[in-house]
This record gives sequence, C-alpha cells and structure tokens, in this order.
Amino acid sequence: MTNRGLKINTLRGLFALSLLGITACVDNAYDLSKDVDMTITVGGENLSIPGSNTDSITLEKIFDLDPESDVQTDADGNYALTMNGEGSESTVNVENVTIEGDQIATEASTTTLDFEYVPSQNAEAEVNDHTSFHVNKTDVTTDVTALYYSDVTSTSSLDIKFSGNARQMHLAEGFKITFPSYLTISSNGDSRFLIEGNTLTFTQDVAIRSNETLSIPVSVTAINFEEMGDNEGLIAPGHLVINGDIPVEGRAYLRAEDFLTQQNVQLTLDTELDIDNIELTEVTAMVDPQVDITIDPVTVNDLPEFLQDNEVRIDMTDPKIYLYVSNESPVAVNFTADLMPYKETQLLHTIALGNKENGTEEIIIPANRTDYVICLHRLSDDAGITADEIITVSNLNDLVETIPDEIRIENIEATAVQERITMTLGRDYTVKTDYNVVAPLQFNNGTEIVYNDQMDGWNSDMEDLDVRHAEISLDATNTIPLGMTMTANAIDRDGNVMDEITATVEGNITAGTPENPSSSKLTIRLESHADGALKNMDGISYRVVAEVPTEVQGQVLNEKQALVLDNVIITVRGGITVDLN
Repeated sequence: MTNRGLKINTLRGLFALSLLGITACVDNAYDLSKDVDMTITVGGENLSIPGSNTDSITLEKIFDLDPESDVQTDADGNYALTMNGEGSESTVNVENVTIEGDQIATEASTTTLDFEYVPSQNAEAEVNDHTSFHVNKTDVTTDVTALYYSDVTSTSSLDIKFSGNARQMHLAEGFKITFPSYLTISSNGDSRFLIEGNTLTFTQDVAIRSNETLSIPVSVTAINFEEMGDNEGLIAPGHLVINGDIPVEGRAYLRAEDFLTQQNVQLTLDTELDIDNIELTEVTAMVDPQVDITIDPVTVNDLPEFLQDNEVRIDMTDPKIYLYVSNESPVAVNFTADLMPYKETQLLHTIALGNKENGTEEIIIPANRTDYVICLHRLSDDAGITADEIITVSNLNDLVETIPDEIRIENIEATAVQERITMTLGRDYTVKTDYNVVAPLQFNNGTEIVYNDQMDGWNSDMEDLDVRHAEISLDATNTIPLGMTMTANAIDRDGNVMDEITATVEGNITAGTPENPSSSKLTIRLESHADGALKNMDGISYRVVAEVPTEVQGQVLNEKQALVLDNVIITVRGGITVDLN
C-alpha cells in the first residue's frame, strides 16, 4: 500500500554534496586516474536522509477498477460486488379439455301416451319421464389435479318428436325439462321457452307436427363439479365421469282435428339431448403444470487484485441476492434450487434455497405478478431492505467466502402450489426469473484479504552505492477499516527476489475510519548478506494481509477511504561506500 516507485534522490544529492567537499582538498597536480583507489567511504555510524511523503492513497486508486468490473461503487462511493444472472423465459400452460361428442353417451326418453277421442274436445295425457347422458373420459390432462368449476362452450340441442297416428301433438304451456343442478344452461332467446337456473319451461303451447322434430338449442355454459354426486367429476388423474338425468314432464294434448281417425290413439314421445362437444375453457381447479425455470450462470469479472488471491477469505456482513420475478400465470410457484459458486472449475459450496433439505423457508413466486422482488440475505434483521418478500439465508456468505469465478443456480425445481385457482385452459402464461447478487464490501472479523504489489525503480539511485544495511521508516495514517500486516522481499531490475538481501517489516498498520483515523509506524529493514547486493536492488515486492478487527467490523469500504504514508526517512547504518573509479 506504500507509494510505488519511492525514490531516494535526496540521498544521491547528499552524496554529491559530500563528494564536492572531498574533491576540494585534492591537489590538481595529481592524476587521480593513475594508481589511486577512488573507492571511499563517507558517513559515520548512522546517516539519515529525509525521503518523501506520499499523496493520499485512496481505495479508488488502489482498486483502479475497470468499467467492466463486477465490483462497483454506489452513489455514495460504497463498494459492492454486483452480478446479474438472466433467466430464460418459459410458459405455463394447461392443455384444453374437450369432451368429444362420441365420448358422450345419451339415452332418449321414450314415453307412451294414450289419447281418448272425444268429438270437439282436446284429448290430454301426462308426460313424466327422463332422458340422460353419461361421460366417461379417461384422457383428461393430468396437469389438472382437482376440478371444481368450469365455463364451457357446447353445441347442443334438445330434440323432441313423436310417432303415431296423429297430424300433430301439442306440448302445453308449463311443460318443463330439468337439467342437473350442476349445469348452467342457456338458449338462443326463443320466446317460447324460458330458462331459469337449470330448468327450461315452455311459455306457450308448442305444436310438433308428425314426422318433424322440435329442436330447441340448449347450450351448456358452465359445469359446477362440486355439486356432483359421489364417483363423479375428476375421480382420478386423467379420468372424468359425468352422469346426468334430465326429467321431462308436463301436459301433452291432441285437438279433435289432430286425430286422423275418430278413434283413440297411442303416441310415443321421444326426448333426447344431442351434444356435439363440450369444451372446458376457464376452470376453477388445482393444477400441476410443468414449470421450466432456467437461469444462466454468471461469471465474476475484473476483480480488484486484492480479492483474487486464493488465500483471500471473506466474511461479508450481509450479502444479498435479489430475485426479480414475473409470473403472469394464475399459478403460484414453489421454487427450490441450489446456489453453487465455482472457482477454477471446482465447486466451493452448495447453498440450498427454498423448502428442501438444509434449505430456507419456502420461496413462493406468486401468481399474477410482474416485477415481484424476493430478497435473500444473511441477517435476520431486515432493516433497510426494500423487497416484496425477504428471506433469511444464514449461510449465504458461503457464496463469497472465496470469491468465485462463476456462480450457477442449478437443480431448479418449480412446482405449482396446490391451491384452488382460476385459469384459462390452453393459454400460454409467461414466467421469468432473473437475479442480482449485491454483496457490499462490508466485512466481519474472520475476513482475510491478501494484496501483492511492489515498489521499484530504485536502481538508478542505488547502483553507485555499496552499503550493507538500510532502513526505511514511515508514519501511516489510515482511514480504511482494515488492519494490515506487511511482509517484503528485495527485488532486482527483472523483478526477481534477491535471496542475498533480507527485508524485514516491523510494525503493523492499524484499522481506522474516516471519523477515527489510525496512526501507525512502520520500519522496513534491508540487510545485505553479500558485497554489492544492494547496488543491484531495484525495489521491494510486498504482500499485505488485511484483516477486520472487531471494533470496525461491518464498515463498508468506500472509495474515499485512504492510507497516507508520510515522514518517510531512509537511514543507512555503517557508512556508505562510493565507487568513483
């Protein structure tokens, strides 16, 4: 975290001044280039040279984020790891249920009527019979698990005719045909008939001519399956049974002129329901359609260097995952999945979501909602979170304890909540789920961040010097809520570690905050174990391990938090040897 490329030009200047003083005492008659050793030592036991101070090293400078980095700042400058996962669009559909005409068995009502001929008088007979129909459909979609009510469309008619020796027969006003109570029926508005509830009543006398059929259009518009008897309705997955008796009752008569002969006559009255198809349209039911939800994995891009080391361990205070859901269907969906972070193709953890083993509470995607937001987060405290539903996932930090290369949501199971709903059969309803990981860089005790860097470019200042010992001392003022421990190695111009030089760092940088900056002192000791080694040194490589002390845990890293290094002093012990040859 120290200023990169720290120079010791002040030291070179001091050397130059010292040499001026030495050459002033030399007799110009001597040729110093001949037989005179120009290697000299200046300085006493200790020589201290003021170095230089650094500018404020802000986290903004340290992070040096690319625009594409998944670590970004919010409007207040607070850092967060933010990633987006996009889900594919899927549909929920329960296929149509159509009862074909050939799946409907009907039984006609056949009534024998005796009419006594009396000149100039009507002959009457009472009708008291019933017709019936039966449905036994075994190929209903198993997506429907319970059936309560349905609007239907049908093309039906009630057909009445007679056979026998008469010109015509009359059905008197008040003649009625009663359909099962679970049916809602309608007619085409013919004023001769009135439908109230499930009963069709003749509003006037209606004549039926011999060899003709009175066809009354009667449509079934709804079926209430809950009003059916035992062993009717959806009696098993895919198996629909409907039984219906239709009483036919009222008064029939012949006028005197309707008799073909002046004798008593016996006629047969036939009543039958003719149904082509019954199609269930909007149903009230419990359904279990297939719901396919897939969410693409997300890759973690362009992290700051200090988060990339394999030894980094993160304990974030309250990472969050926001699920953004659109479910146009009337079916609420129970969502379970595994959240799986990978690093270098290796699975790091498995975080179970939803009502499953080791999972969370239920995650329900509600019906008929768009832009519904579900927040999964670590803490039980929901303060400051804006979402439609908030669910605690206590082990959510496993997602980022080691910053992954990729996050996948796998083993997704989306099942319809088994509850009474109303939906249109055969219609496609859209379901889509995206998610957003928002993990503020807000760390707890247990976090360990590693940062590697180097200070170089020193060789031009040191190549003429021959010293064995050097120290760099400095003061550190820190407003970053991280305590830092540094280790260092000397490096040559090629960046290689110089084993012949030992670099020892004494002191630590204590954590601070903008409100309470910390002050610390550091000393970097350089010890050469070989002659001339420091002359080949170009700088130091260093490794900073940052941790979060208890007193500052929960603080969010902010781009304006900074480290300032000042009062930088370089001290050389044991004198300095300068080669003037």
